[in-house]
Amino acid sequence: MRDLEIEAHTLGVPIKTRHNEVAPSQFECAPVYSEANVAVDQNQLLMHLLDKVSRRHHFKVLLHEKPYEGVNGSGKHNNWSLATDTGVNLLSARKNTRR
Repeated sequence: MRDLEIEAHTLGVPIKTRHNEVAPSQFECAPVYSEANVAVDQNQLLMHLLDKVSRRHHFKVLLHEKPYEGVNGSGKHNNWSLATDTGVNLLSARKNTRR
């Protein structure tokens, strides 16, 4: 995980979360929240780095969400939101949608 974090930092992908999961040999990492277009690029870089660094250490990384019964996958996903420049959440239901 340290090698992954160093490689990610070198490419400008700051990792915020990094810990073991409950399942054996399963770990979690997440880039710091950023603008959507930057976050998508960082996620692609992070998946590439996961594969590259895991091979260096003779590991195999599974990026599929739930690959097989009894085998843990990555649960790989993006969290995102849409908001105006004044902070109004565009995905939040409002009472009055007419203007």
